[in-house]
Amino acid sequence: MATSKTAKTVQTAAEDAAHTFKAITSVGQEKMTENLERSMTAMSEVGAFGKENVEAFVASATMAAKGFETISARAATYSKTALENHVAAAKSIMSSKSVQEVAEKQTAYAKSAFEAYVAEMTKMTELMTGMSKEVIAPINERVTAVSSLMQSGVGR
Repeated sequence: MATSKTAKTVQTAAEDAAHTFKAITSVGQEKMTENLERSMTAMSEVGAFGKENVEAFVASATMAAKGFETISARAATYSKTALENHVAAAKSIMSSKSVQEVAEKQTAYAKSAFEAYVAEMTKMTELMTGMSKEVIAPINERVTAVSSLMQSGVGR
């Protein structure tokens, strides 16, 4: 009878141990699954965030290329116009009848050439300023997103 009682006690202890082991492994498995899901979600968010960063840099580079193309075209047009004006002024000066007329034509050309140059440089500065703002906008948005992410991460 004592053997039977001892066997029951051992069996009960074994069953309790098995039940406890199952409970512990079940909780461990749940936590492991939960952490794995959180990690996968975080990795997905990191991937999406990185993709958005690359897209912002591509957009910025595209805008910069278009801006430089516009500026180059404008510079070429100005150079061509300035050269044509210079040739026309040279022909006009060569056809002068007196030194006084040469001086007047030269002064008028110098004044108009300088005014055209200043006007063109003002327009180019405006173009470059506008282009700079457009080029930096996508990158600025990503910097703001990183800043917001860091601030929300600190609060966690």
